[in-house]
Amino acid sequence: MTSIPAGPGARLRYDADVLGVLMAPFTGTAVPGWLGHALDGGLASVILFGHNTPDAATARDLARALHARAEHCVVAIDEEGGDVTRLQSATGSGLPTARALGAIDDPELTRRAGRALGDLLAACDLDLDLAPVLDVSTDPANPVIGTRAYGDEPDRVALHARAFAAGLIDAGLGTCAKHFPGHGATSADSHTALPRIDLGPAEFEREHLAPWRIAPWLDSVMTAHVLVPALGEGPASISPWARPLLDRAVGGTFHGLVITDALDMAAVAEDPGCGEAAVRAIEAGADLLCLGTSLRRDDERMLREAHDALLDAVETGRLPRVVLRERAERTRERLRSLRTRRRFVPAPEIEDALAGLERLGAAAAARAVSSRHGHARLDGRPAVVLDLRHRAQHASGARTQQLVAALRERGIDAAEPPELDGPEQHRHPERSAPPAGPRLPARRAQDDPTAQLLAVTRLPRSDAEEGHRLAALLAARPDTIVVHTGVPDAAPDHRLLVLAHGAGRTMMRAAVDLLLDGADRGGRAG
Repeated sequence: MTSIPAGPGARLRYDADVLGVLMAPFTGTAVPGWLGHALDGGLASVILFGHNTPDAATARDLARALHARAEHCVVAIDEEGGDVTRLQSATGSGLPTARALGAIDDPELTRRAGRALGDLLAACDLDLDLAPVLDVSTDPANPVIGTRAYGDEPDRVALHARAFAAGLIDAGLGTCAKHFPGHGATSADSHTALPRIDLGPAEFEREHLAPWRIAPWLDSVMTAHVLVPALGEGPASISPWARPLLDRAVGGTFHGLVITDALDMAAVAEDPGCGEAAVRAIEAGADLLCLGTSLRRDDERMLREAHDALLDAVETGRLPRVVLRERAERTRERLRSLRTRRRFVPAPEIEDALAGLERLGAAAAARAVSSRHGHARLDGRPAVVLDLRHRAQHASGARTQQLVAALRERGIDAAEPPELDGPEQHRHPERSAPPAGPRLPARRAQDDPTAQLLAVTRLPRSDAEEGHRLAALLAARPDTIVVHTGVPDAAPDHRLLVLAHGAGRTMMRAAVDLLLDGADRGGRAG
């Protein structure tokens, strides 16, 4: 046990075995005092989010400070590229989404995308990337996976996830496949509720478990907060049926780490609660507990809550000390191998890594973005962008709307109506700050024939509010160009439709270029 200062005049004690199974978040861009003491006591891992990494240089300095304090500590980041980015959260990712890479269906390109991302992470002295995504996106109404998945076919997902992981590993990064046993058939977001998948065992294994055969080639697997009653009781992340299922799926050949999805997500944080979920996860065979993001919670308290719950379980005899100690030792051993890999693979300079990522991302996005009917074209009028997305995309975090910026970069007079910057903005994490520039009221824009309208959609078929907005807009202005950022099967049937396969910066730039060209560039519609 290690004495840890926790505040003025107070001293708390942390248990080294408990710290050995925890991946903790923290707030800010410097190592806080409480975290430094936890690192001294043997904290296994920390995880960085966008608020820790406003730019790559800051991320690098922070990771170096963490490693200087505790050489053994693995610094992880939830960086998928595309719509889910932390290192480029301020600007949007320079990489395309997984769905865009799957639509192109060029595994070598996908491997190079993984290497480009890995080079950037290595340049920032990061060790473990929580990627690739192995979910099979079979439900177009899925609000949390969507374009984060490589497709809706298990073989394509497995092929591209392994290629992306190979690129990360080539750059010296650790990999983590997510979200076991599969989150692609859910219509609920585990950030806000506990999703339930009502498929029979044969159908689920055929459609969603199949990609996990690549798990033995990866360093770790992240378990999902999902209910699959046909496979067992309780959420996969904290229930004893999940680990044996993984072993059966790969014939007992997976020897990496099992990491939970964030325990602050509502799917388990509300019931049974973060502390109890931590204990159940260890009982279910997890090696490392991802505590989540501290953006809206006290960071030290998050660590303390999980730590104390696990220590209470040990002291009451519910969790045998020998089990916890063996788990912590096993986890540290495997994390140590990731640190060794990272140190022995040369890392590029940040500027070189960013430049390479941007070049690859732009070329890939141009291949992926397509116009379903080939009729959409910018005609030179001022453009007004109406962002119709209503349902939050919690996995991506707060993002500004990228289409207006992409239009302006190409010299097009573009604006976004003001009424979506008020109360609506708080329901719309993609638009965390209003874009600068001229403003036109929505009604004036809709009625003004001198303005060309563009609408951004993601879930118009399953989100009632988004669908209603789109229908009303198209009834009034059927000449509106719809830029669809979700999966193709969720797109509306509209003559002037662009399939962007994501909402990030590089996808929006490619969409604008396509609209300026006025012809399909050969990308697949998915």
